[in-house]
Amino acid sequence: MNSEKSSKHDKPVMPGNVLKEQFMKPKGMTVNDISKLLSMPERHVNQILTGRRAITADTAIRLSHLFNTKPEFWTDLQSQYDIYVAKQKFEEIFTEDALLSKIFVHNPNDKIIKLVMTDRKEAEAFFKSNLNPVLVDQLDWDTLLLEGSHFIDDTFSLSESDILFSVCFNDSDIRCYLYILFEHQSVPDKWMRFRLYKYKSRIWDDSFKNYPKQKYLSPIVSVVLYIGEKNWLYSNNFSDLIHPSPLDNELIPKFKHILLDYSDKSKAVKGNTKMQIAQLLIQAKYHSHFTDIIQLLEKLFRQLPYGPGINYRQAFIIYIAVTQKKDDVLVFLEKVKKQPDQKGGNMLTAREEWILEGKMEGKMEGQISIIDNLVKSGIDWNLIANATGLDQKGFEEMRLEYQHLCSKPDVNQKSMQYGTTYIKSDELKFR
Repeated sequence: MNSEKSSKHDKPVMPGNVLKEQFMKPKGMTVNDISKLLSMPERHVNQILTGRRAITADTAIRLSHLFNTKPEFWTDLQSQYDIYVAKQKFEEIFTEDALLSKIFVHNPNDKIIKLVMTDRKEAEAFFKSNLNPVLVDQLDWDTLLLEGSHFIDDTFSLSESDILFSVCFNDSDIRCYLYILFEHQSVPDKWMRFRLYKYKSRIWDDSFKNYPKQKYLSPIVSVVLYIGEKNWLYSNNFSDLIHPSPLDNELIPKFKHILLDYSDKSKAVKGNTKMQIAQLLIQAKYHSHFTDIIQLLEKLFRQLPYGPGINYRQAFIIYIAVTQKKDDVLVFLEKVKKQPDQKGGNMLTAREEWILEGKMEGKMEGQISIIDNLVKSGIDWNLIANATGLDQKGFEEMRLEYQHLCSKPDVNQKSMQYGTTYIKSDELKFR
């Protein structure tokens, strides 16, 4: 097996394993030793060693002083491992065999939210800026972990998305689940609370796979993020769905969900840069005010970091290309092309400009495939034109244009950059 193929299956080194096997063991250091030297509780050290706690910038500095390494050694190791975990949880997004432009054609809202929330810092900032401050202060955010997804009903897979995190309470190993249900249907749904009730049960049921000996069920904080055409007016109390009766209230299931209604485009979005961009773009998809937010998007795009990992800039560009009108996309392109990035260079790469100018090749490919199948089935062109909006001449023009786009030169830049060169044990050295 060649190295290129094997790299796809190589599991990266968990930061805690690196600390234990390559730094602690050679020096005969115990958890208690590390705890004292780092001025860190033993529980925190154990959580790092087991992957329950992330190596933050502050922890990286402490480790670098202790072991004579650079802080980036530890933070990069953590980032690489986080990306690996995200790829395992969301295989439908993190694929090296398909272009993002093709992936984003179907259910782009689901893809963009999941892509952003796999960034640990973005997820933490989202929760901290949207949850009750009392709850925020009760949680140890360095223990935030991405648990997974796909607890929703199959029939709602096109209008709902979900992401599950877990986080420990302060000074404790007790977990709390943070479950985000993203409602991206155009109007609110009264029965969403009933579905949420089922999803919570599935989360608890699934928890026994990882914790078969658990004595209690972990609490679940349910967060409904809604971005649609109309404001959400329904109650967030599940018991309100139960028909009034003489039955004792103690016999009725009770829970509330946290509602984050960002359907009002005038409402300021909360979170870090990537989440702000994602929410603004989804709002623009529903309210058709994309050109009104271009100036704000320019400002936010300039704040996007460069470096290894996921190319979020290109992901946002592709989302714009597949969700907005061609004329509006070109207006965005012309305005952004004139703006320098943080380094004084072009804000968009040649590849990103091609995506915007390319009139959404992913959509075109899908349209061509559909019409080809209709023609092969012997469907009359009049019926095809009524169904697709393209007559035979327009179809041939689209086919030629698509062939032209596919023949454009490669700019030597993948749609996603994974950071999959993980540090091997024989490469770990004391500096």
